[in-house]
Amino acid sequence: MTRTPKNIRALALATALLLAGVPLARQILSIPAEADAPALTAGQPVTPDNTGTLSRVPGKAQSGTPTFAASGLAAIPRDDPASQNPVERAVALGRILATRLEPAASANQWLRTRLVQTSVQPRPVRVVELWLMDPAAPAATCLRREMFLADQLIVRAPLAAEELPLRQRFAAAGLLLSERLAEGLFTVRLTKAELDAVPAALQFLAAHPELASSAEADGVGFGGGTPNDPRFSEQWGLHNTGQLSGTVDADLNGPEFWDILDSTPGLVIAVLDSGLNFTHPDLQNIAWANPGEISGDGIDNDLSGKIDDLTGWDFVNNDNNPTDDHGHGSNVSGIIAANRNNGVGVAGLLSGVQILTCKILNASNSGLTSNLIAATTYARQRGVSLMNLSLQNYPFSTALNTEFTACQAAGILLSICAGNQGVNNDLTPNYPSSYSHPNIIAVGNHDRTDARWSGTFNPSNYGLVSVDLFAPGRDILSPILGTAYSSYTGTSQATPYVTAICGALKYANPTWTAVEIKASVLSSVVTKAGYNGLCVTGGRAHAVNSVAHAFRQLPNQDTDGDQFSNLFEYLAGTRIDSTAQRPAFVSDIQDGFLRLRLPRVARPDAHFVIETSTDLLGWTSVGVTDFSTPDTLLGGVALAGTTRVFLRIRAVP
Repeated sequence: MTRTPKNIRALALATALLLAGVPLARQILSIPAEADAPALTAGQPVTPDNTGTLSRVPGKAQSGTPTFAASGLAAIPRDDPASQNPVERAVALGRILATRLEPAASANQWLRTRLVQTSVQPRPVRVVELWLMDPAAPAATCLRREMFLADQLIVRAPLAAEELPLRQRFAAAGLLLSERLAEGLFTVRLTKAELDAVPAALQFLAAHPELASSAEADGVGFGGGTPNDPRFSEQWGLHNTGQLSGTVDADLNGPEFWDILDSTPGLVIAVLDSGLNFTHPDLQNIAWANPGEISGDGIDNDLSGKIDDLTGWDFVNNDNNPTDDHGHGSNVSGIIAANRNNGVGVAGLLSGVQILTCKILNASNSGLTSNLIAATTYARQRGVSLMNLSLQNYPFSTALNTEFTACQAAGILLSICAGNQGVNNDLTPNYPSSYSHPNIIAVGNHDRTDARWSGTFNPSNYGLVSVDLFAPGRDILSPILGTAYSSYTGTSQATPYVTAICGALKYANPTWTAVEIKASVLSSVVTKAGYNGLCVTGGRAHAVNSVAHAFRQLPNQDTDGDQFSNLFEYLAGTRIDSTAQRPAFVSDIQDGFLRLRLPRVARPDAHFVIETSTDLLGWTSVGVTDFSTPDTLLGGVALAGTTRVFLRIRAVP
């Protein structure tokens, strides 16, 4: 059987297969006339249902909106634009169109309902909050905060209801039965986005079970992209909003990256540095566990030459405890893999990655070439595909050069910092980044204003030939010793960001070698005039651009095995690492067209195309009418005079 490429999805049940001699209208559209549907008219009593769910017992209209003392209103704090709650942030940055405050069922509790125009949705939203206003407390406490579209419901049709007559009933009631989400489940658009439009519609539908068996407000949620780590707002390298006089978007696009790839289970990155703080609350469960070693038996089970090297090795003290005693290594490892969405501290760029810790720097942050060679060899023999070397100012070593050649032969990428002296590495080589191996990616440091960091403290080295690109490296917050965090500046901090991006590419395209990964990262930088002449690419790293470039090179690669290619999911806005997130097709027949619909994300570097066929062999976009909107792909073919027709969606790099 011929397999359909995963960047092309054909809908078996979403095609229209017209049976010979039986007109389509008789099969699908021939429906007996129905009685007129009831109408939802202006001026009907409204009982706001602030739970956003349908109630079968219509309430009575309130005689008036309760008032609240001025002192009580003052007790509600202003919306915080830096809040960890995304609803509050959106409201704080939006425009409030209407507000109502009314008592809730419990004592000292009040419901505040607001109609808000925000940047998170193109249409107005309805925000419902439950506040505890204890007269003895100095300020109110928000117990619940939810956001809904102000003009849309989700409705389940009555059992066995046919779609066309149902649409006609809704239209007669002044409501638009809009998108079909699943069998018998639809969205319903209201004619106005007002404070009470949704509750009124819910009350109306509760009284008319012939229209809906259930209904609810259409809620607004937020992706896991922005983590709940309380100091994430300080991580400008991942998400630069202009904080501290920075330049907006001079970052790696971390939240957007997480919407595409949330976790990289099974990926191992070796970090050759001062060790790892294994007890830090933000570095839990990121340590590599040696699968070939048995704990505590005193035997070198995996024949590595190291006894009980369970999590790596301390090459400084020659023991199996590579615990950090300086902080540099923990800072570097945290940039790659600090726990995300754990409510603690900061966020690393990658989740699910394991850090193979090779301690080669002592408590003074100094190390030996011999330990560097030993650690590189050890990591190579453990089978890693990526190493982070935030190291500088080593003398040239032939032995290390040879080991790097062995890494090259093994397809291992070495991500190495360019150094912090503010000099041109083309003229003054800085090792180990200045070795000439093609599997080395040399990283400079840019600041929050989107320029090479050239300040008095740890200015970034550069080089048109010897430095490949820049990445965020000024004031980078990450875990250190104890339970503390510290902001470090240097190419040491820029390098693990690039390492993490390379790790994402290795996870997405596991057959790729170092040279292919490096080429993809360098081909996808954000170029700026300020970087011209300072590095090979003339640009800075960008996580989303890099993974998108990788998807385009292997358009049929399917990382999570859900039968949708990475490229397809990138365009559809679903994650490539989760079978729980799959592109959601919807098909229908409307106005004489067989239509195929798919939510999408506008991308600058790839696109979808809807194609049609009559025999599943030859496909063309000719004859497909485009009904798309910016966030929805929608195309259709006219059914008049057609005996058999199919539609498919193809992801085009």
